[in-house]
This record gives sequence, C-alpha cells and structure tokens, in this order.
Amino acid sequence: MGVVSKMYCKNCQKDFTKLPVATKELIFRDLQLTYQWERTEQTDREMLAHMSAMHRSWRSKQKKRHFNDKPLDDDAIASVPAGVDPADWQTMCELWTTGDERRIADQNKQNRATQSMPYRRGRTSHYQLMSDFSLMHGRTPHRLEVFKMGRCKDLPDGTESWVDEESRRQYEAMSEMIAPSDVDAENHTTATPEDAFISVMGKDRPGRVRCAGSGETLRTWYGSTSTGPSAYSERERQMQE
Repeated sequence: MGVVSKMYCKNCQKDFTKLPVATKELIFRDLQLTYQWERTEQTDREMLAHMSAMHRSWRSKQKKRHFNDKPLDDDAIASVPAGVDPADWQTMCELWTTGDERRIADQNKQNRATQSMPYRRGRTSHYQLMSDFSLMHGRTPHRLEVFKMGRCKDLPDGTESWVDEESRRQYEAMSEMIAPSDVDAENHTTATPEDAFISVMGKDRPGRVRCAGSGETLRTWYGSTSTGPSAYSERERQMQE
C-alpha cells in the first residue's frame, strides 16, 4: 500500500478519498495484483482511509526526523528523506512553515495541552486498531471497545492503566448501561453498545464520527446526514446484522 500510494499520490496529499476517480481506479488496479477482495463502496472507502492514515503517519515521521527545529533554508530543504523527490520535499517544507499547515499545527499543539480523554495510541489509526481486533476476535469491534483500546493499556500484572481519570469514568458509565441486571432481564431493556456510547458521549457532529476512523462521516456511518433516533436505530440494526 505504501509503494502504491507513493506512485499515484503527491507527498502533500492528506485524504486519499478525495483523489480523482481515475487515480483511485489505478490504485485499486495495482492493489488487486497483490490483494484479492470483493470490491464494494464500503471496502474501497476503508482501504483509502487506511492508506490516508499510513501516509499521514509517514509524513509525520519525516517531519519529525528531517524538518523540526530547522529554519526554512538550505539546511532544512537539503535534508531530503530517502525516496522523496527534492522538489516535493521543498513544497512540504514550505507548507509546514507557512499558511494553514503551520496554523493548524500550532492550534493542534494548544488543543493537546488542554485535551481530556486523549488518544494514547500515537500514529496507530482507529482503522488499524479495528483491523487488529477483527483478526484476533473474528468480529468488528463496537465503539466502546475502540474507545477503550485507544485510551487504556493492559499491564503485565493484570491491571489497567487509563490515560486519564475522565476516560475511565466515561467507559465505566457506558459499560454499566450495557451490563445486564435483574431488572433488565425482566424488562429486556439492556442498552446496546451504540446506544450507550451515544448516551454518554453525545451525538456525533457533522464531519466527525468518534472512534470510527477518519474516513467515516455521518452519511457513511448512519446512512444519513441526520443523527436523530431513526438514523441511530438504522445503524444499530446494520451492526447487529
């Protein structure tokens, strides 16, 4: 995937789902020489999102190793990573130094300093977490499980280490909602994981579906731009199927 992405995508490309249709078809043509799968809109989107995450991680590593703490002069531009075209590297350096890239980087740094319930898995994307879970357990994880994987670490002594106390409290609140009880057994009112996640974390905002991967939107996740009860019920039905 990394080789194919470098063949068809510029180094400054962020979101592969926004590539021209012709470029996407070339990418899938080459990937099918190695991977065999039944192409659907969902699988295409997931693969492009995973490649986007891989590419952003690669860019981040190059920036940290070859650009950070260097002024935009001959030293920074001359430190070209292996396999990167010098002209593309100069473009990336200019983007990191000026304009929106610099503004967004500074804003993200400020946000991380005050963030609660931060993601603790570094450059490992939600898609990678879900893929690893599926390979190990033979099923797709729900959002409570993804939330925990991104914020909790299992220690060798059998205990858990949460990134912060707020994350632990929110997870315990969601877990209590889906845990069966004597009353629930009689009334059959146990909440589903999706219901519990929405109840505690709140409804997803446009352009952002938490613990679902960067390629998901309200439309792709719920099948609608709406986040009302009908949209959540439809998503829950699909997950159960």
